[in-house]
Amino acid sequence: MLPDETSPEPAPEEALFDDHAAHLPASTNRPTQAHNSSGPRNGQSDLRPATLTPGDKLEMRLARMQFFKGAYARRGINLERHFHPEPLLVTDLDLLSFDITAHLSLYKTIGEAKSGTGKSAPKPLDRAIWIAGLKRLVDADAALVITALRPSTRVRDTVRSLGVTAMSVDDLTQWENTHLNEDLDDVGSQGPGALFADARTRKSVKGEPKLERIYWFLRSEVWFLEAFQAAKRLIGALCELRDFWTPGIEDDQAAALRWMYAETLSILTLQLVALVGRYQGSNSGEWPGYARDRLAEGAIPANNQRALAAAFDTYLAHILGELRAPAIMSVETMGAFNPTPPEWANELIELIARLEGFPGLAELPRQTDLVITERLVRRRKEGTKAVAAVSVREPEEFARMRRQIAAFLRGSVGLPEAVDKALST
Repeated sequence: MLPDETSPEPAPEEALFDDHAAHLPASTNRPTQAHNSSGPRNGQSDLRPATLTPGDKLEMRLARMQFFKGAYARRGINLERHFHPEPLLVTDLDLLSFDITAHLSLYKTIGEAKSGTGKSAPKPLDRAIWIAGLKRLVDADAALVITALRPSTRVRDTVRSLGVTAMSVDDLTQWENTHLNEDLDDVGSQGPGALFADARTRKSVKGEPKLERIYWFLRSEVWFLEAFQAAKRLIGALCELRDFWTPGIEDDQAAALRWMYAETLSILTLQLVALVGRYQGSNSGEWPGYARDRLAEGAIPANNQRALAAAFDTYLAHILGELRAPAIMSVETMGAFNPTPPEWANELIELIARLEGFPGLAELPRQTDLVITERLVRRRKEGTKAVAAVSVREPEEFARMRRQIAAFLRGSVGLPEAVDKALST
């Protein structure tokens, strides 16, 4: 667990991203935050903890490399909660990343990071064979394993046939020295500050059942849902988070809410792009009905729900007939158990169609991830070098896409002013 810290106070020029900055006192009695020796850059607040375990640091570096190579990346995705109550020796995925193809489908990669160097340290071939099995379990397309011990050429070639890339910590260091400049080592959802913000959120929501449930949904279950169900539940999470937001309050729960809003919006953007890919490959005439059906589904497919609803209608009609109930009652109860899509289903379908017309949509999830995390979690404006590292497109192109998403969310679930502003500008 990372050490406890307090929420960083926004600089005056960052008030654009804070709907209660005007309510903050000129000075506070918060404890002084510990920083790395390099200190915060550009006068911005720093979230980095004083220390990281070797394992945490290697996982962080692996996810950061994937992100700046072009993938949407996360670390430490919990598997125990996903497979609960079945016992599982594998606690989490050190890396989960998605490359977005030209057809806007998601190419899933998982990763394992081992920093040990002793006699009992994991051997590259053993870990590669192990993760090849895990890849099948979580339906991943590829896997990556990184060890302190350098894998031989023979090992690399052997595991490549299993869909696994084997690399060493030295390989990672070489990539960082070549491609990762100083301005990118701790930005957005990547870097030491991101690890700390996650740990602080986990601690802050403990004991608050709704927030704790949303936190673990974001750290586990959402990554194993198909796109329609993931989007539906993420929008539901935004609706619940709205009830906890109180402008003018600066405490650990407020910081946790900012993290959960940023994470939810980021993942939702990824799922929306995947849905646009589905839309592009669909029959345009059948798409609205298909999408509404998928949004109406729960654990049971819509067709099965309709069959159950028809059986209920027959049963209720028989009971009401035996009771000689008024005919109007029989009519009113018909279809009571039919699957019903959310109220915002039509608006979401329209949003997907509008997003399809934007060029560069495949880059939107990573750009949104960077921007929304910088603004809401790190409480600062995103740096130009970080933005350029994510995409060579003009930032305004992505802002126009985000405004479409913000308009949909504003009308469907409502967003706090600070969150709306961070997403829309």
